[in-house]
Amino acid sequence: MSISRRNFLRSAAAGVSLHWGGLRIFAGSRNGPVGAQGLPPTGPAKQFVYGTQFFRPPNPPRAQRRDMLKAIAQDYGFNIVRVYPSWDYVNPAAEEFVFDEVEEVMECCDEFGLKVLMGLMLEIAPWWLEQAHPETRYVDAKGQALRLHGNASSVTGGYPGLCIDWEPVRQAGARYIHELVKVVSPHPALYAYDCWNEPHIEPAWAANIWATPQETLFCYCPKTIEKFRLWLQRRYGALDGLNEAWTRRYPNWETVNPPDWMATTADWVDWRRYIIERSTEEMRFRVETARAVDPHHIFESHAGHHPPIEATAVLGTNGWRLAELLDVWGTSLFPRWFNIEPYVGAAKFEIIRSNAAGKEFWLTELQGGHGMDGLWRSPEVRPRDIRLWNWMAVATGAKGIVYWNYLAEATGREATGYGLVTRSGAPTERVEEAARNNQLIQAHWDIIKDYQPRPQVAILTDQDNAILTYAIAGNEDASTASFTGYYKALWNLDLWVDFIEPTSLGRAPYKVLIAPWHLIGKEETCEHLRRYVEAGGTLILETAFGMFDERFYYNPVIPPHGLDAVFGYREKESYSVNRATAGTPLGGPGGPPPSDRIYSEPEIEFSDPIPIRAKAHTYVTPLEITSAKPIAKCGEFTVASTKQVGKGRVYYFGTNLGASIAAGDNAGIELLRSIVSPVLRPPVTSEKVRPRLIEGRNRSLLVIFNDTGEDQKARLELPRRFRRARDIHNGTELPCDGHTLGVTVPHEDAVVLLLE
Repeated sequence: MSISRRNFLRSAAAGVSLHWGGLRIFAGSRNGPVGAQGLPPTGPAKQFVYGTQFFRPPNPPRAQRRDMLKAIAQDYGFNIVRVYPSWDYVNPAAEEFVFDEVEEVMECCDEFGLKVLMGLMLEIAPWWLEQAHPETRYVDAKGQALRLHGNASSVTGGYPGLCIDWEPVRQAGARYIHELVKVVSPHPALYAYDCWNEPHIEPAWAANIWATPQETLFCYCPKTIEKFRLWLQRRYGALDGLNEAWTRRYPNWETVNPPDWMATTADWVDWRRYIIERSTEEMRFRVETARAVDPHHIFESHAGHHPPIEATAVLGTNGWRLAELLDVWGTSLFPRWFNIEPYVGAAKFEIIRSNAAGKEFWLTELQGGHGMDGLWRSPEVRPRDIRLWNWMAVATGAKGIVYWNYLAEATGREATGYGLVTRSGAPTERVEEAARNNQLIQAHWDIIKDYQPRPQVAILTDQDNAILTYAIAGNEDASTASFTGYYKALWNLDLWVDFIEPTSLGRAPYKVLIAPWHLIGKEETCEHLRRYVEAGGTLILETAFGMFDERFYYNPVIPPHGLDAVFGYREKESYSVNRATAGTPLGGPGGPPPSDRIYSEPEIEFSDPIPIRAKAHTYVTPLEITSAKPIAKCGEFTVASTKQVGKGRVYYFGTNLGASIAAGDNAGIELLRSIVSPVLRPPVTSEKVRPRLIEGRNRSLLVIFNDTGEDQKARLELPRRFRRARDIHNGTELPCDGHTLGVTVPHEDAVVLLLE
C-alpha cells in the first residue's frame, strides 16, 4: 500500500502517543515517585526518548512556538523537547524573575503531551550580578579577568558566567535554580533536568576566536587559588609534604600558586586534578540544589568532550565522576559540523556508556542541520546521516536521542544553522527521516529496551597520564591519538569496547586489555596488570609504559615495580620520531647518516604474530630482552616483544602504535587483528562493512554500517539460530542461505535488519 510522507508521519505520531504515558528512564534508587507520571522507581521504561531542542531565547519566535510544538508532537511524533532558558534572560534584576516564556512553552507541552528536558544554565550569568561582584569574574593564566559578553551559543549575553567558587555566585545561582524548579516542576510535561550543558570549566572552550593557549586556562581568580591551597593542605597535610612532592622550598602557604608556565609537572598535575574535582563539585551543587526543591524528576547532563580520545586537562572534567551524581549521562555529537568519522562517533558513545557505568545514556545533542560558524557552513545533514547516527546510538546502547535543534538559528555566529526544519518552519527530508526512524525505534522497543553491549575487550585510561602529557608537551596529542587509534582498530575488528579506569582492574572480566600511552607506572596499576595476565588475559602495552613514577620522576627501570622481570623486557632510551620534519633531509643535501635515519618516519618490521611492516610514531624504543620473545625490529634494534605469563600473554610495542593507526597506517590494525582474533571473535563480522548485533529475547536487530565513501556489497554469516532477515526501512526480505545473507549498504549509511 502506498502512503504519503505526511500520512506516514501522522501514523508514526499516533503510534508514539499510545506508549508515552508510562515513560520512565532509570533514575537511581531514591524513595518516592519518579517523573510526572508517578511511577515507582522500579517501573520499566515504556518508550525510547526521542525529540529535539526547542527553546533558547530568542528562538523560535514567540508567536510561532505553539504551532511548532504541536507539529513536533503530532506531525513528527517526537515525545520530548529540550528547553534552554538563559539565567541572564529570566533573572534581569536581583529580585526579578521573568518566567513567562518558559511557562508558555511548558503549558503548550502539557497540552500536546510532550515531555520536557529543562536546562539549568548557570554558565550564562546575569549582568546585575557581575556589576555587584566584579571580583567573581573568571581569570585566565595571563591574569586577565573575563567580563560577561555574548557568544555564538548565548546571544543574550552573560557568557561565560561567573566563577562559582565565590559565595555570591553560589547564592545567586541557587536562588535561580530554586525559582526555575518551582515554576516548572508542577507541570505534567516536566520529565528531567539537564543539569549542565556540556560540562567543562566554561571559558576554556575558546569562544574568543583570537584566544592564546594561556587564555584558555582557568580559573586563576583569588577565590579559586585560595580553594586550591586548601585542597593541597588536605592532600599533603603540612607544607613540608607539598614541598617534598613539588620539589620546592615554600616558606608558607600564601606563596603557593597554581602554575601558569609550562616547565614542571607535579604542580601542573595537581592543579588540573583540582580543577577536575572542582567541576565534579559544581555538578554536585547543581544537582543537589535542584533536587532539594524537586526530588521526583530525573537529573541528566551530557558531555561535549570525550576523554581519553579528546583532551581533559584544559577543560577539566572526569566523566565517571560526573555521571556518578546523575540519573542519566549523555553526549553531544555534530558529525557533519566536525567531519566526524563513524568510528570516532562510536568511540564517543562507548566512552559515555562506560562513564555511565550501568545507568542509561542519551545522545542529548545530535546535529539537526548544517553547522554554522560565522560565514562558514558545514555540509548539510542528509537523511543517511540521520539513519547512521540514530542507529549508531541505539547499537551502542543509548536510550534517548535529542536533536540540536528544531528551528534554524536566527542570529549570531550560528545563524541559519542546525535546524531540523527550515527557518520558516517548513519540513525537510531530515526531519521526516528523523520521524521515520523514531517510529522504527519505538516499534522495536521490545528488543532495544534491555539491550546493552557486553564488551570483552577494554581500554585502560587514567586521567593522570593525560594531564602529565599536557604538563610535558603543552597538549595531549600523543595520548589522545593513541587511544583513538586503538579504538579504530577494534571498531574494524567489529568489537565493542569498554573504557575503564584503574579502579576497575581488580574486577576486569575482559579477555583483552589495552593500556595506551600510559606514562605513569603506579604500583597498584602494575600489580593489577600482572594479576590480569597471570589469570589468563591478553594485555597490550606500548612505548613509555611506566616511564615515570607517581611523583613524575623518570624511572630507572621501565617497566617498574618488577614488571620488567615478569614481562621479560626493559626499555632502553627512546628515539623521538619527529613527524613535523618527516621527509626533510637531515645532515645536508645527501640526507641523514644511517645513525639518524631512525628519526624520520622509521618503519617497524614485525615477524610475529604476523609478518608486517608498521610505521613508528612518537617514539622508537629499543628493548633489552631478558625472558620475552622478540617479535619486531627497527633497523638493528629489537623494539617489540611478547611473553606467556601464567595463563595469559603480554605484548609490548616500542612505539606509539595507537597514534600510528590514527595517522592512517592500517598495518597496526592487521597486527592487532592477529593478536585479538584468536582470543575473541564477534558474533557477526565482515571485511567491508561494520555489523553490530542487538540481541533480544525472541528477535534481534543487526545494524550494518558502511563507513566508506562507496556502496558496499557484503556477505555475512549469522549466528545459527537466525533463519529470517528483513530490512526494517524498506520491508525487503533478505534470503538466508545456510545462515549467511548478502546485503548492499549504501555509502556512509546504515542498514537495519530484523532477525528472527
